[in-house]
Amino acid sequence: MTTRPTSIVDSTNANFSSSNEHCMFKPIEDQSQSWDKYNVSSIPMQSLQTSVTRVVSTSTIEETMLSAPYGIQTPIDEELNIETEDLFRDMLERQIDYVSPNEYSPTASYLPYRRYLVDWMSDVGEQCRLHTSTVHVSILFLDKIFRTNDIPRSQWQLIATACISVAAKYEEAEEHCPPIPDLLQLTRLSQAGHTPLSFRDGEVEVLRHLGWRLRAIPPLHIIGYFLAKGTIFQDDTWQNRPLIEKIPKYVKKYADFFCNLTLQEYSFQEYLPSVLAAAILMASRVALQLEPRWRPELVRLTSYEESDIIDVFTHVWSYYEEQFPGHGHRSISPRGVNGDIVPHL
Repeated sequence: MTTRPTSIVDSTNANFSSSNEHCMFKPIEDQSQSWDKYNVSSIPMQSLQTSVTRVVSTSTIEETMLSAPYGIQTPIDEELNIETEDLFRDMLERQIDYVSPNEYSPTASYLPYRRYLVDWMSDVGEQCRLHTSTVHVSILFLDKIFRTNDIPRSQWQLIATACISVAAKYEEAEEHCPPIPDLLQLTRLSQAGHTPLSFRDGEVEVLRHLGWRLRAIPPLHIIGYFLAKGTIFQDDTWQNRPLIEKIPKYVKKYADFFCNLTLQEYSFQEYLPSVLAAAILMASRVALQLEPRWRPELVRLTSYEESDIIDVFTHVWSYYEEQFPGHGHRSISPRGVNGDIVPHL
């Protein structure tokens, strides 16, 4: 992921020390005051039960759409020969295991350092050629452990690396999981005295903290479902013109970009992943100047009305403009996704 402005550590030059109680990181300035207006109490958040109920219908999403999806040759259900709405319902039910307004902890002691941890874990994931979704899951693991446990800073690198390893074993094919000796060398944990045996102990500690429940649902998983079902429609317009063939590709690029961007900032964890995913989808359509920005087909797909997600969309868009000043006001074309408007993903 390259949405971060600078990488805090080259993974070949990581210098956490398991024997040093002092962390090299400096605290990030507290941004909590900037987001007071986005407190959960001020946002009309839909309950999980309501979300799940909305998805259940007597007909499939494709059958009830007013306009056909654009760029979808074969419905994903036919390709996979499964009812993918069942998977979506399962994600809605399980999403609260890791992220929910009730679990949101804006005063957790590790938060001033979280951005650096996220960047470092992203670098390690890239070096190991893991899927982006695996890195997102590993960071959800880390957040759940750190917000509920007082982990000594001397153990942060070990726990962060163990989160990556456990996430890879759960999310990736076995042949894509990084071997522990290679992971120890890459992160320099071996130079801190860790062996494959002691690292296994770190993995067991992660599993114990997580209660052995490893099904984490980041917004990126839910966005993948939305995109597979179709998020652009035949009668959409792009900059007041008909759609072009590459638009679905660029919607995906923007959706991935916004998922990576919001992963960096803990304040987005006050929203259910499904709510944030829907807001990211809206932000992707707005960034490409697709009209309308929300429509009945998307309500049926995501289970959220525009009014349910507008405050979350505003939060996403404001953070985007804060990180990339001026970009939110420009006229954005698909070419800009690969150019200067959005960093290369």
